[in-house]
Amino acid sequence: MKIREDPDLSLEQYPVSPKVAAELLFMAGFEHGDIPGRKVLDLGSGSGRLALGAGLLGAQQIVGVDIDPISVSIARENASKLKVHVDWIVADVDAIQGKFDTVVMNPPYGTRKEHADIKFLEQSFRRAQIVYSIHKSSTRTFLKEFIVRQGRHVDAIRSVEMLLPHLFDFHHKKWRSISVDLYRITV
Repeated sequence: MKIREDPDLSLEQYPVSPKVAAELLFMAGFEHGDIPGRKVLDLGSGSGRLALGAGLLGAQQIVGVDIDPISVSIARENASKLKVHVDWIVADVDAIQGKFDTVVMNPPYGTRKEHADIKFLEQSFRRAQIVYSIHKSSTRTFLKEFIVRQGRHVDAIRSVEMLLPHLFDFHHKKWRSISVDLYRITV
């Protein structure tokens, strides 16, 4: 699957690794049954890995949203190769309307713009009762408290290591491992 090779740092365009995407999709699709036959929204879809995975797991309808037209173009190319239908939208996450059964997302982690992930969580809570989201493990205490204040429940957290490829000039290694948490958030 193709990813953007020149990501925009201001948008924190770190691609979800295949291993982490597979773990999140396994959790959502097989362990909880929140993808097959469901209407799924991927916020900040990037190259489309989570949206396409949802399609391969039998989602009834998938919408992928990203503010970056280059990423959406790559996602469309990936979808075409896999023969998965996704309605791709180039827009800010705040522009999305409608209700979905499940949200899957790898939001910005807030390393460049503090709490950038909060905007994604707030929008996901408006759109669906079940949300799967990836966040840096170091923010777990803050995020759990925020989620509870929003009237939501952290149903499950799974900690995993995610490999990030060398994408930015300040990266010194070919690969860097970061600890992330996979959240299942319910009403």
